[in-house]
Amino acid sequence: MSKKAFLVYHCAYQSDLSVLGTRVAFAQDRGAKVLKKLREEFAGTIDEVLVKPRPATFKQLELAHSQAHLEGLKEPESWRKIFGTDKPLERNKENLNTLRKLFREYRLKTGGTITAARLALKHGLAANLGAGYHHAYRDRGDGFCIINDIATTVKVLQSEGRVKTVLIIDLDFHQGNGTSNIFAGDKSVFTLDVHSKEGWPFHKEKSSLDVPVKKDITPQAYLDALKQALTKALAKFKPDLVLFVQGADAYEYGQLNKGEGFSLPLSTMRERDELVIDTFVELNIPLALIFAGGYGDRAWEAHHQGVRHLLSRTGILSDSSNAG
Repeated sequence: MSKKAFLVYHCAYQSDLSVLGTRVAFAQDRGAKVLKKLREEFAGTIDEVLVKPRPATFKQLELAHSQAHLEGLKEPESWRKIFGTDKPLERNKENLNTLRKLFREYRLKTGGTITAARLALKHGLAANLGAGYHHAYRDRGDGFCIINDIATTVKVLQSEGRVKTVLIIDLDFHQGNGTSNIFAGDKSVFTLDVHSKEGWPFHKEKSSLDVPVKKDITPQAYLDALKQALTKALAKFKPDLVLFVQGADAYEYGQLNKGEGFSLPLSTMRERDELVIDTFVELNIPLALIFAGGYGDRAWEAHHQGVRHLLSRTGILSDSSNAG
């Protein structure tokens, strides 16, 4: 395995969701902000490892989703339900065209996760600066997620014979309920999910290893719980690939209002991400990082330092100046 890391991103990741009537500030510009900061820090170096994705095909999506669900996404009402808005979304030509464009952008971000995983298998490390739609089920969308890029990626790679076993480490504040449900009973996929015990979704699915923690957990207790979970997972499961769902909403400024998440400081978020990345670099197991959960205008800060450390592990840049 070569010592190189790649970043996957496209400007179309910044989807305009205003047509759906949602008031949630989804930080669609997280990837753009991370790239801007990295370019400021390291000039042209970043563009040398930047890759543009292609949209996931419907054939690929059908590996993880029912045809009925994918067909249903042509209807405005399906989108309204997934995004939980009260405002009716009329079925007119303008809205249908807008939804087709949005669906293509979601397929593009899903293609980004597939691309990052393939690059990780070839080179060791990669990151998709978007997606992380872990709430979508096989037969329906949920929690603002219309399709599940993580599950799709696993199914695609397995169908191509690139991997047999995949470990999904989900550190979003919210449980990755859709992903855990899709892989329930699948011995080739291990889902490790550290999430809020009290928070949404209020009906939790059964992951291979769930670590529900209380909202007021201390930074050290959070890190200790994660370390124990990684040790336990690796004692049971030997992955060909790791998909790291890097939720930024555990960060104290990763939610719309401070205190809504675990309120972990940036320094703890850095330790968290370094722990995951370093564990698998040292084991020589490929890892692809995927953005997830983050709201408001500061969520990108948590993503930035994780991506920066990922790059540093391959010698592309020095991590010595990365202050927590």
